[in-house]
Amino acid sequence: MNTIIRDALHARRTQLTEPEAKALCTQYSIQTPKGQVARTQEEAFEASGKLGFPLVAKIVSAQTIHKTEAGGVILNIQSPEEAKSAYNQVIKRVKQRNPDARIDGVLLERMAPPGVEVIVGATEDPQFGKTLMFGIGGVFVEVLQDVAFKLAPITDDDAKRMVAEIHSQSLLTGFRGSAPVDKEAIVEILMATSKLVTENDAVKELDLNPVIVHEKGAVVVDARVVLSQTSNERTPSVCPVDSLMKFFKPEAVAVIGVSATPGRIGHEVFRSLSQYEYAGKVYPVNPTAETILGTKTFGSVLDIPGTVNLAVLTTPANSAPSVLDECGRKGVQAAIIVSGGFKETGMNDLESQIVETAKKYGIRILGPNCIGILDSRSGLDTFFHAHDRMLRPKPGPVAFLTQSGTYGVTILEWAAEENIGISKFVSYGNRCDIDEGDLVQYFGQDPETSVIGIYVEGLDNGRKLYESGCKVTARKPIVILKSGRTGLGSKTAKSHTGWLAGSYEVAKAAFEQAGMIVAEDVEQLYDIVKALAMQPLPKGSNIAMVTNGAGPCVMAADKIEEYGMGLASISNETVSALKRVLPSYCLISATTVDLTGSGTSKDYDTALQHLAKDPEVHILMPFLVFQDTPLDEAILEVIAGLRKFGKPIICCAAGGPYTRKMSKAIETFHVPVYETAERAVNAARGLVLQLRIAGELSVSR
Repeated sequence: MNTIIRDALHARRTQLTEPEAKALCTQYSIQTPKGQVARTQEEAFEASGKLGFPLVAKIVSAQTIHKTEAGGVILNIQSPEEAKSAYNQVIKRVKQRNPDARIDGVLLERMAPPGVEVIVGATEDPQFGKTLMFGIGGVFVEVLQDVAFKLAPITDDDAKRMVAEIHSQSLLTGFRGSAPVDKEAIVEILMATSKLVTENDAVKELDLNPVIVHEKGAVVVDARVVLSQTSNERTPSVCPVDSLMKFFKPEAVAVIGVSATPGRIGHEVFRSLSQYEYAGKVYPVNPTAETILGTKTFGSVLDIPGTVNLAVLTTPANSAPSVLDECGRKGVQAAIIVSGGFKETGMNDLESQIVETAKKYGIRILGPNCIGILDSRSGLDTFFHAHDRMLRPKPGPVAFLTQSGTYGVTILEWAAEENIGISKFVSYGNRCDIDEGDLVQYFGQDPETSVIGIYVEGLDNGRKLYESGCKVTARKPIVILKSGRTGLGSKTAKSHTGWLAGSYEVAKAAFEQAGMIVAEDVEQLYDIVKALAMQPLPKGSNIAMVTNGAGPCVMAADKIEEYGMGLASISNETVSALKRVLPSYCLISATTVDLTGSGTSKDYDTALQHLAKDPEVHILMPFLVFQDTPLDEAILEVIAGLRKFGKPIICCAAGGPYTRKMSKAIETFHVPVYETAERAVNAARGLVLQLRIAGELSVSR
């Protein structure tokens, strides 16, 4: 442990004085102004002469957090006599404000020349651990709240992205004739701060504000460090991937708590599982009925002959610990607890009991309070939703994880209706054991999964999800939506960093840092997953639009610019060729081909074939107004024929029954169709972001 921090903790202090904080910065090569602590008027007089002028005087007191508000700062001291007077003034003012404040002296420092003021901070996020912040600082930090976050430790590229992500870029790159500031100096401070907080777990919060950045170099004018007496760093627990295997393709399943009454949850779960035909049997456990749905029942899991790999519990919550104990004695390795009535209703102790029982026997638990698992290939289905009420999608490449069963079944039915294949679906509810990090790690190596979608509300161990994501996203796309964005998670914190580090802001930054694609709502989550499941990645971010109705293209262009993508600049040769071969009623520009309401499928074929061959075009985006009678059904063959070029195709079509019928027909060729221009561009952006994540392209987020 660093000696400065150790000595402060030994003295039972939870905050470093400013001189201590700056001494700690100096040890990590973070530049601070030349200064000296004076403990008498005479020392102030003598020190000022050695330091030079102008100077600033600051009170040194652990009890005075906001020095300026307490009158503990005097600027622009120009002589030793002024330094002596300033010493007396700051002590007098602070004592008047807080007579009990312990004062350790007055810090005299050389005033830094004017420059751009930024903030560099760090905080201990309860879910993600050490988190860095960068933004516009000084008096504007709380007004503008223009900040970027990354989890520590960061790389040099992470630091550069933090600098690039703030909205006030013009202040750093030169504004109204001012010279650009030294961005590399900011990057060096961010890297050094990352190292400082990573090596010193006791640092709970750190504020370097302002950091004054000049044309060459940067200096930390004010530094504040808050300490914790206990370690808060969360180490992600390692979940062996093979420990989850029995959840998806077990040889034998016991459904415990099966009801003989149709419509009851236990009955419907068994009905769903009775269709499981992978490699074994499904046993209903009910101590009072002889048979259910024509299958012999057992009074206890202990009565079932042979091995049982997976138990699905639909029993009342208060019986779960004893049922799990029986499962443990039977040798069950995995349990899905569908039943509710645990932590979500305040029964934390009951949930703790099932966790303790499971650990005793080495049982992995999914849930409680969930709808469980659907494995489309093995046929494992633990849903209590009847098939005539809820569609199941066909097998395919998408794994979907959700904390909300309601959102989960919604997306599954969307996928079923639009022919999107699902490899596995997991509703994990309270996640008393298995969580998002475990599941992402599992699906990262699952050969049946190539795209992962996640809906999450709260997090118990965000760092674990982050670390799992880091290992997976370069190989498989992860699209994530987190709800619960309102309210700042650390509003009561006294530091700028803590105040600005809201839970959603940190979570979003962590997901993006791990390479996940962050969705803004459920529709966007689904749309991006759909595009990634159906289409190849582009080679760039340029979109070419072809339409027979120009209105949606205007909306699309706005969204494309907002996302930092581009409309393809069609080459002069391609434009000339299109003008030669298309009818005179077509409107052709360097970015869009408008076939007008007279456009036919032949016109679309001509335009799209030429654009697909243009190297400047990375994504083809046909807008289809099927209500226009000249557009005939041969357009289906046109869209299907474009797949040979290997470029992503994102279609947009909105309307009633005929439009929906045609859209569905197009999607049988694995070409996605979206009802609005905004949704189409969102989907295209998902492809471009995954390309960047895979290391092939850098685009603005």
